[in-house]
Amino acid sequence: MLRALADRGCETGLIDLATLPADALLARAQAPNVDRAIDAVGRARIVIAATPTYRALYTGLLKAFFDLMPQAHLRGKLCVPVQTGIAREHFLAVEYGLRVLFMSLEGVPLAGVYATDDEFTDGTPSAALTARMDELVGTVLQVAV
Repeated sequence: MLRALADRGCETGLIDLATLPADALLARAQAPNVDRAIDAVGRARIVIAATPTYRALYTGLLKAFFDLMPQAHLRGKLCVPVQTGIAREHFLAVEYGLRVLFMSLEGVPLAGVYATDDEFTDGTPSAALTARMDELVGTVLQVAV
């Protein structure tokens, strides 16, 4: 999705939460790179949160990161949920999990994508999944104008 946005002239950035210090994500310590990551989200017009499904929801790592954000940190930002999982039965996790998370920080949630493991081969998304993501990028950019 980031590549599709960049191909359409958007400046993009990736925050890999797994590389951030755990103590800072749990609010036990300060870390400049966590502060920079939260600041980057605050400057973005479009926020894409991507997560695997864990216990029919999103990961605790993602929750911990969003918990550090001040109230209204996503105000006016277009928020796009992207979630992966093994079971199609969890596709609503995008709606009852990430949508609510975005709204709790006053973000504007848009429709997202739930993709299952069978839509990837060696980590590469299928042509159908890529097409869905490209279509979503087009929609997001139409709303952003």
